[in-house]
Amino acid sequence: MIKDKRRSRMFETIGSLAVYVTDLEKAKKFYTETLGFEVSADLGPTLCFLKSKSGGIDIYMVGGNKPASIDNETSRLSFFLRTEKPASEIHATLKKTRVELLQDAPEFVGDATYCFQFKDPDGNILEVAGK
Repeated sequence: MIKDKRRSRMFETIGSLAVYVTDLEKAKKFYTETLGFEVSADLGPTLCFLKSKSGGIDIYMVGGNKPASIDNETSRLSFFLRTEKPASEIHATLKKTRVELLQDAPEFVGDATYCFQFKDPDGNILEVAGK
């Protein structure tokens, strides 16, 4: 009997990322003005949906949460963002806007790819990968 491969997979893709923040308005401003996301649905004082301009990233953002205690050595959740632009260009742009960068410059990780990390206003770590 041939097994249906679709039945053997539990998940196919990530539908949207949930980001829990303390101040929804502050976070919306950062994700839209600094990172270029667009608000796709604003559902009141503690909930909104954001979409990347490419349409490939959906964020479900919930405000009014206490910041999580994160030990960056053992536990963290990060978002990995791919870009067609050079990682060094994105790094320089974020540096100009005084975003908290975790590396002084993008690091080479192989296959002509460079990565770096930065934090959003609530300390969520985002990673950028590009050429």
